[in-house]
Amino acid sequence: MRQMLFSICAAAVITALYKALIPTERFSAQIKLLISCFFAVTVINAVSGLNAAWDFSDILSADTSYNDYTVQVFGLAEEKTADALRAAIYEKLGEEGIVPEKIYIDVNISDNGSISISDIKLVFGSVTDHAAYAERAVAITKRLAGTGTGVTAELTPQAKKEREDE
Repeated sequence: MRQMLFSICAAAVITALYKALIPTERFSAQIKLLISCFFAVTVINAVSGLNAAWDFSDILSADTSYNDYTVQVFGLAEEKTADALRAAIYEKLGEEGIVPEKIYIDVNISDNGSISISDIKLVFGSVTDHAAYAERAVAITKRLAGTGTGVTAELTPQAKKEREDE
């Protein structure tokens, strides 16, 4: 508080001395304006130095960056779509006695928001009659997903190795 009062008093004394020493009245309006501005700036600096509530630097440096969440939303939509289709495929194949080890689904969401399934891969473990088993699984899956979706069936790497060893 003492420093603030000292700054204001010093500015008032300097302002008064300068007014007294003005040589002519010719530029008095401009000099009065300059002295008033000097005094006002000094008072504002003295008061703002005393109280941190006058500090506007955190307001001026506010984070105004734009967060685009469309990638996360599209990713979540792709994941939920694949999960729902995977559950339907597991259920339908299970009714037929076909149990794939894994089902991989490629889901695509375009910029306008339309969802499409481009590819479904059925992965089976060791199956004795893989060809007939895979054909039935592909046919059933195509009926569920539509004819525009590519559906393939393959063996796991371990099952492929077992078949080669036989």
